[in-house]
Amino acid sequence: MEQEKRNDRFDTFPYPPESYSDGSVNYGGIDLTRETQRIDEIEEAKRSPNLRRLLEEVNLQDGLFMTLGCDYRQMDNGISGYVDFAFRPGLSASLTDDTPNLDDYFWAYLVKQEVQHHISDGAMVSYARSALKWSWSEFVMDGVPGKKITLAFCCQRAEDGEWCLDHLRHFLVTEFPSLPSRR
Repeated sequence: MEQEKRNDRFDTFPYPPESYSDGSVNYGGIDLTRETQRIDEIEEAKRSPNLRRLLEEVNLQDGLFMTLGCDYRQMDNGISGYVDFAFRPGLSASLTDDTPNLDDYFWAYLVKQEVQHHISDGAMVSYARSALKWSWSEFVMDGVPGKKITLAFCCQRAEDGEWCLDHLRHFLVTEFPSLPSRR
């Protein structure tokens, strides 16, 4: 996974709300691990059932990760969006130092899915690599430096975007935490 080197104005969480000249609004970062009742304020989650499920399961359970922001929008040629997430504060450095390698663990998870579902041509991994872009950047939460992961997606059909979000959710909530030395 590559480090995002551009100047990201969303480098301190929670992010402040912003309004844009085109009339769109960024409602700001919501720490759903602390304010679970605010999930209904996230407009993007109303557009995607699997994005909402990801937000619920990643943040509302006692897990390793938390979400920091997201987008989900219909484009002329399909669906696009992103999910920003990070390891929760207070986890061991031996775990959080692995942030730049999360994409490799994700690809390995998809290979495992292909084997379990008897898909021998690598179609899942190939599709995911074409639809997903992983990156990480530095950020600060509660005065503590950390690493933010961004998983951007661009798919021709809404059901493909839902597929990507469902696999990300399963990976963050179940698969990655079950790997050896993850607690």
